[in-house]
Amino acid sequence: MSVDQKKVLVDELEVGMYVARLDRPWIETPFPLQGFYVKDLTDIDGLRRYCREVTIDVLRSRVAVEPVSHAVGGVARAQATKAAAPAPSRAPVVKTAKPVYRTTVSMPQEVVASRDLHREFAQSVVDVYKRLREGGAPDVEHARDASRRVVESVVRNPDAMVWLSRVRDKDAYSYHHAFRCAIWGTVFGRHLGLSRQALDNLAFGLTLMDVGKARLPDGLLNKAGLLLPAERVELRKHVDYSLEILATLPEVPSQVLQMVAEHHERYDGSGYPNQLAGKAISPLGKIAGLVDTYDAMTSERPYARALTSVEAVSRLYELRNTEFQSQLVEEFIQAIGVYPTGTLVHMSNQEVGVVIAQNPERRLRPKLLILLDADKRSMQRPRYVDMMTVTHDSGGEPLRIVTSLLPGSFGVDPARVQLAA
Repeated sequence: MSVDQKKVLVDELEVGMYVARLDRPWIETPFPLQGFYVKDLTDIDGLRRYCREVTIDVLRSRVAVEPVSHAVGGVARAQATKAAAPAPSRAPVVKTAKPVYRTTVSMPQEVVASRDLHREFAQSVVDVYKRLREGGAPDVEHARDASRRVVESVVRNPDAMVWLSRVRDKDAYSYHHAFRCAIWGTVFGRHLGLSRQALDNLAFGLTLMDVGKARLPDGLLNKAGLLLPAERVELRKHVDYSLEILATLPEVPSQVLQMVAEHHERYDGSGYPNQLAGKAISPLGKIAGLVDTYDAMTSERPYARALTSVEAVSRLYELRNTEFQSQLVEEFIQAIGVYPTGTLVHMSNQEVGVVIAQNPERRLRPKLLILLDADKRSMQRPRYVDMMTVTHDSGGEPLRIVTSLLPGSFGVDPARVQLAA
């Protein structure tokens, strides 16, 4: 624990303290992932229901808090290190101080402005994979140009491209997975404050990271059951195939090649092809591995059902400091939210809605469009709800999201929902 943090019992909390960490995963509680100020006794009572102790940020707190001494902090670190399982070498946090991107266009406006771009981007990715399947040379320059303009859209408003990517076609998983990963990665990189050049390389690389699968037989890629050991070895060759293909193309920068080489490496060294660990994996390689895994989890595949966003986030939490760097997982959840834009959700008042935008300050309280009433009947006029301002339902009960739903639940497909500009 750093010198500017201090663990306290919940019963020792005071109004004005800044809660930076809980003694349990944030996603198991209704509290904001990025921390919060204790505003009143109600906040303390709420924390008491979930936690025994919390960690206070001494510097951000608005009341005096005695900091942890260097000696105590050192002992705590030593005890934690001794008790913990062997960890990979420490890696720097990817988050940077600059640049800070600000949303400059409303989400509905950006959706309208970028709808054609999204189609063009998706088609450019499809063309790359199809050309390779047919034995031709891929037009990666078109894909690179489209991915750069996608980055520009995400910088203006990170919710719009996520909204436009709601379509999930299991019959074209590789294509859709590639451009969805590029969008998830750009949204994540924007949150981390990566430079525009890094964002461009990240988006471009994510569209191309699996092009080597074009050399694999369809029967292997679409197998419904578990892979045999020999099949698993063959599937993993797609990384080498991707590098062989991309290394011949002058349009592909070295940073992209490195990311493609590392997107299946894992923080604890359990990945492939080179079993890299910790800081041996580049920042973009870590991001690529994380978004690749998240999108795969939330997609219907021949051998696995799609997880809801909550299930996927919970699974990523379980993989912290093993397959993925803990801080990176937490930053990713803050970037996309527990309920990403386009997610179908079931409310505490039994209504069903779709997330149309995030509230960066409170990721568990996004902006919604309510589609079904409490009896699961379609609403003639869907109702807009900003959960930051609408805190209670019509009966006076606290309003919250109970869970996320898979597309098609209660007969609702979020991909068919249209927004008014």
